[in-house]
Amino acid sequence: MEGPGSPVDSTGDGWPVSSLEAEGMNPARLAELERKLEAGDYRAPDSLLIVRNGKLVYERYWNGFRRDTPHDLRSATKSVTSMLTGIALEQKLLPGLDAPILPLLSRYAPFQNADARKERLTPRHLLEMRTGLACNDWQEDSPGKEERMYDSRDWVKFILDLPMVEEPGQSSAYCTGGVVVLGALVEDAAGTTFPEFSRRHLFEPLGVTDFAWQAADGGRTDTGGHLHLRPRDFARLGQVMLDGGRWQGLQVLPEDWVRESTVGRHPLGDSKYGHLWWVNTFGIGDTPVEAWFARGNGGQYLFVFPSLNLVAVFTGSFYGQPESDLALELCGRFVLASALRK
Repeated sequence: MEGPGSPVDSTGDGWPVSSLEAEGMNPARLAELERKLEAGDYRAPDSLLIVRNGKLVYERYWNGFRRDTPHDLRSATKSVTSMLTGIALEQKLLPGLDAPILPLLSRYAPFQNADARKERLTPRHLLEMRTGLACNDWQEDSPGKEERMYDSRDWVKFILDLPMVEEPGQSSAYCTGGVVVLGALVEDAAGTTFPEFSRRHLFEPLGVTDFAWQAADGGRTDTGGHLHLRPRDFARLGQVMLDGGRWQGLQVLPEDWVRESTVGRHPLGDSKYGHLWWVNTFGIGDTPVEAWFARGNGGQYLFVFPSLNLVAVFTGSFYGQPESDLALELCGRFVLASALRK
């Protein structure tokens, strides 16, 4: 393996390549990370890729993973679902963020636990994790916890039948099932499957051919998790967000949707939440750096740092383990430090 200062291999897949040094980054910090991983100071992720100034400048794989190995993105999938929702809205397939969803999903009627508050549920609430449903994946006894949904015969029906606990929009609760419902809305509006919609309107324009969505019970798509992508292709999505919805000059995603998605409106866990994108600020010494990111169990992270013109991808297999969030530390201590020449 060549050192971190060497240019990344060009594979003809559409990524311009360069080196850390040529794009103003400090290779010594990535060399330090590699030494610490080799010494066992940290458990190695499955991959780490860095894009600076629109060029792939660092690419490493561990644990038997390779460049051509698609990786399970787990809940980082939700941010991809957000991108596709933005495309559906731009195409006028959906009536709007604030349109009630139950009339659009009438095939699932009658709905159990009828409640006037449920009739006010909109796509905006699904995108912001503020549904008011009895659905909280972080609460063990929540009726809508994702493991209970996975055991049901029809995931969308299961979520829509849940009782309400409060008015939609009142507070935040992480609910994977709400994102599956959002995917069903897009499928019905587009008149095709979610995988086909994603192929036509996102992946094909980006030159991505190797992707796989997981099926959801009830004939739908799991739009809340388990999309498989190669890390290089995952990085393309970050570059699209960084470039205002464009990929190498082609407008793939509405620019206003990028802005809308990455405003951290409400606290959720350790960060703020936009439209299925996390928003937080990294403190590197006395330098605050804002990030938008997708995240998934096991160590799946797609970081976008607009002020540094930087994208970083981590994938991992730390499912349900403390190291699932190790990328937050590694990104700050090594990737951002390199970009800031610390």
